[in-house]
Amino acid sequence: MAKLSIDELDLSVTLREVIRETAAVEGKQQALVFIEEYKKKLLLPRFMNYKQAAKYMNTSYNTLKYNFIEKQGLKVILMDGYEKVDQRDADEFLEKHKK
Repeated sequence: MAKLSIDELDLSVTLREVIRETAAVEGKQQALVFIEEYKKKLLLPRFMNYKQAAKYMNTSYNTLKYNFIEKQGLKVILMDGYEKVDQRDADEFLEKHKK
């Protein structure tokens, strides 16, 4: 089996600049996605009612209540007589059910 070894990569100035610009654009896009996701977390309380949790999880109220909670076991916390969904549990649930 042949083995290729490259000790030093010699790129033209133009190619280096293209790579730098592409990396900068990609980095900016990733940062913007992260910021949007983080803002979503900050706009809603950590312990959310069903309406807030549905918005947070980008689904309908009925899907949250009857599918995620009743059928698939999304954890619910009882606080002062109200059922709440913890953002951390919602994140864990979505990560677990990611395809």
